[in-house]
Amino acid sequence: MFLKEIETRPAEGMTSIAFKKLRDDGEAIPEILHLFRFKRGSTNHLVRFTEAVMHGPSPLSPGLRELIGAYFSRRNQCSFCSDAHAAAAREFLEENLVDEVLNDLETSRLDEAHKALFRYVGKLADHPERVVASDILTLKEAGWSEEAIYDTLTVASVFKFYNTWNNGSGVQTMKSSDYLYSGKVLNTLGYCMDFKLTRLIKLLAGRFSAVADIFILKKRRKYSAARPSADQKSPKQLEST
Repeated sequence: MFLKEIETRPAEGMTSIAFKKLRDDGEAIPEILHLFRFKRGSTNHLVRFTEAVMHGPSPLSPGLRELIGAYFSRRNQCSFCSDAHAAAAREFLEENLVDEVLNDLETSRLDEAHKALFRYVGKLADHPERVVASDILTLKEAGWSEEAIYDTLTVASVFKFYNTWNNGSGVQTMKSSDYLYSGKVLNTLGYCMDFKLTRLIKLLAGRFSAVADIFILKKRRKYSAARPSADQKSPKQLEST
């Protein structure tokens, strides 16, 4: 990080215990956590907002929201966010599909409705000032509700903030294995990285040796989290295979 005084401030309380556990296990500490633990009066609100945007009720599945975040970040040239949330998306979706979308949207296996949604995300990343009413009409004609469009826009906007936060502070990229681990953390503990005791118990249990618990969590989110309401029409949700 460029902000060395913030990075090297001693961790306190549960955060100190969590950091020690990560080091003892040979895991990298994502440098963004140093930003979160500074000025907690502000960042506590930020993580709760992020949790609601990414895991709260929505016509968009959690996996699709993670992929939107990864795709937006790739277009916005934030390697840390793109790689971290691609790993999170792979926890919900087929790994090859995630890679296809990030490498070349148009040749990916996404259906046309989802490609239309990601084209909108790409425009938000590249030229948000050029978004016009016809872009929204195109999404509606593809079957997306205004709630789904709102949630897509909100996810992209949240990642615009994080991309700027990370790039501007010099948060460094990590090894592929570290992103794999952080993806499991995001989807198991969520975004509220406050390291309270109830959350820390899971982290202290080791490298998620309770595979069955993770499997159950993934299935629960896959089938029950953020389903569209009965009066909404949206394209078939992306599912893991």
